[in-house]
Amino acid sequence: MAADRILGSVLDVTLSKVISVVNEQLNLAVGFKKELRRFDRKLKMIQGVLQDAEQKGMVGDPVLKPWLEGLRSQAEEADDMMDEIAYENLRCKVAQMPEKVSYFSALFNPSAFRLKMANRIKSLNLEIDGLNKIATELGLQQRLASKHLEHLETQQTDSSIGDPSKIVGRKNKVLEVVESLIDSSNDQPLLVVSIVGMGGIGKTTMAKLVCNNGQIQRYFFKRMWICVSENFNLKQILLEMLQAFDVNVSVYTQDIVVQKLQEKLRENNYLLILDDVWNEDRQKWESLRSCLLGIGKTVGSRVLITTRSENVASTVGTLSKHMHHLEQLTDEDCWYIIKQRAFVSSSFSSELEGIGRDIASKCRGIALVANVVGGILCNNMKKDYWLSIKDNDVWRSMEEAGGVLQVLQLSLNRLPIPALKQCFAFCSIFPKDFVMEKEMLIQLWMAEGFLQPFSETHLEMEDVGDKYLNALSSYSLFQDVERDSYGSIITCKMHDLIHDFAQSVSKSQTLILEDGSGRNIPANIQHLNVISDKDTTTTKLGDAPKKLHTLFSQIDVFHSMSTNLRKVRVLNFCGADIDELPTFLGEMKHLRFLDVSETKIKELPKFITKLYHLQTFRFIYCYKIERPLEGIWDLLNLRHICFNNEQLMPAGIGRLTCLKTLQLFVVGQQKGHQIEELGCLNQLRRKVEIRNLDMVRDKEEAMGARLSEKDAIQELQLVFRKKETIHKLPIAYYEQSSGRKDRCEDDGGRCKNDEDILEGLQPHSNLKGLTIEHYCGKSCPSWMLETKNFLKNLMFMTFSECPWLESIPSLSLSKEAKVKIKYCKNLKSIADSSLQKLIIKKCEELVGIEVGPVAMKSLKEVHIESCGKLVNLPMISKLQSLEVLELQQCQELKMIGDDAPFNSTCLQELNIQDCRSLMSMPSVDGLSSLQKIEISRCGQLKSIGEDLSTATCLKELSILLCDGLMSFPNLHGLSSLQNIKIVHCGQLKSIGEDLSTATCLKELTIKYCNGLLSLPNLHGLSSLQKIEIRGCRQLKSIGEDLSTATCLKELTVEGCDGLMSLPNLHGLSSLQKIEIRNCGQLKSIEENLSTATCLKELTI
Repeated sequence: MAADRILGSVLDVTLSKVISVVNEQLNLAVGFKKELRRFDRKLKMIQGVLQDAEQKGMVGDPVLKPWLEGLRSQAEEADDMMDEIAYENLRCKVAQMPEKVSYFSALFNPSAFRLKMANRIKSLNLEIDGLNKIATELGLQQRLASKHLEHLETQQTDSSIGDPSKIVGRKNKVLEVVESLIDSSNDQPLLVVSIVGMGGIGKTTMAKLVCNNGQIQRYFFKRMWICVSENFNLKQILLEMLQAFDVNVSVYTQDIVVQKLQEKLRENNYLLILDDVWNEDRQKWESLRSCLLGIGKTVGSRVLITTRSENVASTVGTLSKHMHHLEQLTDEDCWYIIKQRAFVSSSFSSELEGIGRDIASKCRGIALVANVVGGILCNNMKKDYWLSIKDNDVWRSMEEAGGVLQVLQLSLNRLPIPALKQCFAFCSIFPKDFVMEKEMLIQLWMAEGFLQPFSETHLEMEDVGDKYLNALSSYSLFQDVERDSYGSIITCKMHDLIHDFAQSVSKSQTLILEDGSGRNIPANIQHLNVISDKDTTTTKLGDAPKKLHTLFSQIDVFHSMSTNLRKVRVLNFCGADIDELPTFLGEMKHLRFLDVSETKIKELPKFITKLYHLQTFRFIYCYKIERPLEGIWDLLNLRHICFNNEQLMPAGIGRLTCLKTLQLFVVGQQKGHQIEELGCLNQLRRKVEIRNLDMVRDKEEAMGARLSEKDAIQELQLVFRKKETIHKLPIAYYEQSSGRKDRCEDDGGRCKNDEDILEGLQPHSNLKGLTIEHYCGKSCPSWMLETKNFLKNLMFMTFSECPWLESIPSLSLSKEAKVKIKYCKNLKSIADSSLQKLIIKKCEELVGIEVGPVAMKSLKEVHIESCGKLVNLPMISKLQSLEVLELQQCQELKMIGDDAPFNSTCLQELNIQDCRSLMSMPSVDGLSSLQKIEISRCGQLKSIGEDLSTATCLKELSILLCDGLMSFPNLHGLSSLQNIKIVHCGQLKSIGEDLSTATCLKELTIKYCNGLLSLPNLHGLSSLQKIEIRGCRQLKSIGEDLSTATCLKELTVEGCDGLMSLPNLHGLSSLQKIEIRNCGQLKSIEENLSTATCLKELTI
């Protein structure tokens, strides 16, 4: 059984953890040190014996099972005992604090505790002696325990490579599904389209490709994705639909949810994707359908389902023509997936290719199998290793129903570290399709004891967890991996088949109870997740298992389960329906992870500070709590504290020297809230936000935070004051903040000098992201200057609502840096800096942006919005690497560039909106990479160039509300063009000369161009699907021949008073709709419509 196969790994991890704790406690032990040393030796001996059993492949042998279970029982007992010893040592440390001595000495008898522990250790030593004797009789011997962490060093994950199966062998099928969904000829309310195929074939991947298709995004007002899986829960589906609108749905009844959905959608259409549907109960589907028919615009709305069963597709009313079966991939496709996974960063020999192709042929065309096998192969480029995979017996099972799971077992077996198997199995505690946050997942693994620091590598537990997660990802056991700007994983998921496999591996330890099920909980369960939709009446859950280590719950388990939770390491009540924490939680000596986020609890009880092992404490969105937790400094092991309510920031946080996560620090004047609290927290990492910096007195006090010593902080957000106070400050404040030596102080003696304060907040040079908000200085600090080189690793920087900032100097940034400047109303200039992306928004005084040789080469994206005094942008024509240019609402902007063409052949997107004074811009001629042009509300613009023929990549061309536009560039040769939209260009008389080469053109929309006399030749547009022409009063003809537009579905002509004839419509077999209105001079419509066999609507 799969569950038995990781038992050895579970024991190895537990023994390693206990041995590590024993070594830590040896120097601290008083009264039982001799027995503890003996215990340490015996543990190492038994771990060596266990490794011998694993090397000999005996772990799955039934003969060995009683011995393994006995060892497991003793290992868990030892784990609990060492935890209690460590707890008492922590308690003693707390007791030695000056304010605690008298209190603790009256409560605790150390002699009794030492005697108790000594007896327990003696007992365990005898039990292990017995196990060693049995092991000898079974033929086992001691092996040298090995360290495995170094094996992870060779595993590489390339963040630039996504799931290769997403782009293999499915392009045509994706287009077929898209066509089914946007087929406007089908007026069936709530049409259902299904993707059907076996598990792991790629249904979900294809549904995502469909969902993200550009045509789908334009066609549907809203797209909503829901993973249904085995439990077809009507209310849960509706709730998740509402969550797609970012609405808090925790307390709504079903009727209210439907009502709110109707308010959000109104008369708009939507696409509802139901992933992994198993329900064959037609009544359940009809109940959902009846609700959906009352929401939004039903005609034009669609439901897309993915399912393994054709019966399910029929149950939901899928017509045969809308049922898309996914066939297996070809062997060549499977080899492509394996190759992309296995050879991320190295070339490969023809010998390995031959073996790889043989392996690909064994994957039976299943994308998931190819992906997982590629992950296995990428960790070893030796021929013998590849042959061992090719010749493995697991391939014989691929002909059977459970074959895919057997291949996953092969992946599990190849994991190089026992703890990886346990970390993987633990993830089965989450429901299917659950988005696992990396930081929380690592904190959970750490709380369970799966992560241990390795002294020879000097890695913290969080770093070990990061390596573990990357390893599991590289083995393709995680999917849908999302990464941040720095390439680090943020979230991930498990494929539903991989989740099934994880459940099979951990089923003897892990249980998910759904809908408040009242079933008895097996005594051996260690990890329990109780899921409820909050409407279900929860029955009694009975006694909690004695070995329970993990409890996730969305219900108040304290009233439905016995309170035998003293061995629990993890309590996750996020979103649970609880309003208070019971006092016995203060006695949970083993607790390391506590999450009460999004609950109704009204206070954080004092007894939480007795949880000395606590490593992670989360209380996010707890708005009913009125006071912060007092005495948090007693939690000496606390490493991660997460909250978002300023009022709940505890005092004295600076005494928590193990702290690594502190997402929010609010500066105050009271003791324990001053910025110096951050001084000793040099292990802080990831992101830190510091608010109310106006409470800092001066530069010296700011330097007390010692930010320059915190080398693990990646993102720093410095907020000087609340937004609403900025505009209430007296003018004298700004004068004092401009650098005068005399200081302006308030009644409390605080120095009002933002520039000095910011100068004292110099960060470490490792910093990758910096945001400065509500800063009232006029200049930037010296450590930002290019000459200082302190920000050489900075990848993004934001100045937000800094009302008196006048200039931004040359900055020394990373080559990939992005700079965002918004609501800096007095900003006048920006100096030359090395950056890749520049975003400027609502800087009303900005008159110029300096571009020197540095930015000239590096700058790829420029986005400028609402800069009212910007008249010219000469820098644009100098940029050599520009890819995206977006200008919006710059009302005084008259010129872009110096009457010179764009200097960048890399330009891909040009978007200019609401620049009403704009008279000229660089010519678009010669821009071979250009893919999109959108120009709107530029009434003075007369030309956008003469020739677009070299823009062979152009896909979208949209010109709106440009009344002054008099000429249009030549459109000949635009073979990639898909969409043309020209609206309200009153002086435009013609649109290019020839469109015949635009063989990919799908939509042509021309509206309210009163000066337009003619259209270019439309002959040869074989992909054209829609023509819409309205309000072109002088237009006399629409080409001569449309007979080659065999894909044309809609032809709309309205308000064209001068139109005298329509083109030849013969041969338009796909035409479904013709609408001709208010065309007074039109005398006839081509008589020969006999070939329009699909025509459904004719309006004249």
